[in-house]
Amino acid sequence: MSAETVDSREWVLRARPSGRPLDSDVELIARPLPTPEPGMVRVHNLVMSVEPYMRGRMGGESNYAEPYPIGEPLRAPTVGRVTGSDDPALPAGALVLHDFGWREHTLVPVGECRVLDEHGMDPAVHLSVLGIPGMTAWIGIDRIARVVPGDVVFVSSAAGAVGSTAVQLAKIRGARVIASAGSPAKVDLVRDLGADVVFDHHDGSITHQLRGALEDLGASGLDVYFDNVGGDHLEAAIRVINDHARIALCGMISIYNEATPQPGPSNLIKLIWRRARMEGFLLRDHLDARDEFEEQMSGWIRSGLVRPVHTEFGGGVAGAWDAFAGMLDGSATGKAIVPLAADGAGSSQVLGGTYSPDKEVQR
Repeated sequence: MSAETVDSREWVLRARPSGRPLDSDVELIARPLPTPEPGMVRVHNLVMSVEPYMRGRMGGESNYAEPYPIGEPLRAPTVGRVTGSDDPALPAGALVLHDFGWREHTLVPVGECRVLDEHGMDPAVHLSVLGIPGMTAWIGIDRIARVVPGDVVFVSSAAGAVGSTAVQLAKIRGARVIASAGSPAKVDLVRDLGADVVFDHHDGSITHQLRGALEDLGASGLDVYFDNVGGDHLEAAIRVINDHARIALCGMISIYNEATPQPGPSNLIKLIWRRARMEGFLLRDHLDARDEFEEQMSGWIRSGLVRPVHTEFGGGVAGAWDAFAGMLDGSATGKAIVPLAADGAGSSQVLGGTYSPDKEVQR
C-alpha cells in the first residue's frame, strides 16, 4: 500500500439552504488525504451521482435520511477504484461503490465499500439503471404498483433517472405507458424508450393532456400512476384513475425547492370512490431484493431491453455543484452524473439514448 499523501478537493456544506440552494451554501476546499488506517481503504473516485433527495439533506428537511452536517463534506453515491488497502477483499484496483462522493479521493470504511462486478459496462451504469434509480424504478413498478400486462401506466418526469427506467420496465411488464417530460427533446427521447404517448408538461393543463393521452390509447383511465412530481401531476392522475388503481409515490420534485409547504391534491376523496391505493416507498425497505434486481437488470441491459440514459456534467469535481443545481432545475436527462477523475469543460451531454439533439451524443 502506498504511504504517500494524496491531495484532494471536496465540497463542504457551509449553510442550510432555504428555497433554491445558493453558491454560498457550499465551498470547494483542498486538503491532503493521509494513508488509510486499518479498517479503511483509499479510493480514487471516478464518477458520482447527484440526486434530488440531497436537497432535503442539505436543508435538514428530510425525515428519512440524516441531514448533512454543517462544515463537513457532502456525500453522494460514487464509483471509484481502490488505491490504498491492506484488506485482501478490497485490493488496489477493485471497482467499488460507496457514499463518499463530492470529492476526488476519499477514505472509506471497509464495511461501507461494495465491490462491483463490472459486467463490462461503464462505471456510471452502477449509479443509474444498476444502482439506486434503477432499483427504485424496479421496486415501484413490481412491488408497489404491481404492474401486470394490459395495465395503463402513467409515469411523470419520465426523462429523469427513475422515470426513464420505470417507462422501460412497465413496457417489459406488458403495460401501455403514458409519460410526461419537460421539453420537446425529452419527449422524443421518452417516446424512443418505448412510451406509447408522451406529452410536454409545459404545453398546458396536465389534466387536459392526460385525458387526451388516454383518448389516444382508447383507455378509460389509469390503472397505475408512478409519481415522481407530485403537485398538479398527482391531482390530474387522481382525476382519471380506474377502480382499484395503484399510485406509487416515489418523489415530488415539484416541491423540493419550495421554502413553504405546498397544498396537497384537492381530490383525495376519489381514492375512496375508486377503492384505489396510494403508497409511498423508500428503497431501503427493499434491500432484500438487491440480488434479484441486479440479476434481472444486468440481463436486460445486455439484451438491450433497458437502455441507460445519463447526462454527464463536465468540470470534474469543481463542476459538481453546478451539476446538482442543473439537476434540480430540470436540465438533466436520465441520470445526472459527474465524472470526477479529470477536469473538463463545464457543459453537459446526454449519453445512452438513441436521440441526439444539439450538444447531445449517442452511446
